[in-house]
Amino acid sequence: MINTIILDIGQVLGDFCWDGFLRNCGYDEEIIQKVGLATVLSNDWAEEDRGVLSNEELVQLFTKNDPSVEKEIRSFIENITNTVKEYEYSADFVKRLKEYGYKVYLLSNYGKRNFEYAKEHFKFIQYVDGGVISYQVKHVKPEPEIYEALIQKYNIIPSEAVYLDDSSVNLEGAKPYGFYTIQVTDFEEAVEELRDLGIRV
Repeated sequence: MINTIILDIGQVLGDFCWDGFLRNCGYDEEIIQKVGLATVLSNDWAEEDRGVLSNEELVQLFTKNDPSVEKEIRSFIENITNTVKEYEYSADFVKRLKEYGYKVYLLSNYGKRNFEYAKEHFKFIQYVDGGVISYQVKHVKPEPEIYEALIQKYNIIPSEAVYLDDSSVNLEGAKPYGFYTIQVTDFEEAVEELRDLGIRV
């Protein structure tokens, strides 16, 4: 029987609207694409979530990918908290799971500043039982250490837990531990998949 729900944050409980933020800055589509390819769409973006580099080190790392947009990259990193937003359904969703008696934990690749912003502004945070965030353990999904950190911290039995994430790669990383998994591409469809597993929601 499933008694534990594990939730990613980005694209599950909150939007990572990096491109919308850049448009709001007034950049044209060429600049937006360049900044995106140099930062969030690059393999180096995991280092922002890992939490081992300073802001200046991140700027330098991303600027190596495209020196022509150094100024825009610097502004992007300085204002990173403007790229995250809680989904309207998230707080009620988590609260409802708690009311039905489930343990609810977060497991997310999230940088320190964005998570500190989330703790202050995202309503669903008050309802969760805890979680493991990438910058806290210096590991990112799908590295085994981050799943193991969550299991050990809360004595989770994976066969009694379901993990929801938008990334198939991250879900594959969880499967060897025995978690049930649901890929979130549409919230209502994910809710139906939870119900198919016998979860009240």
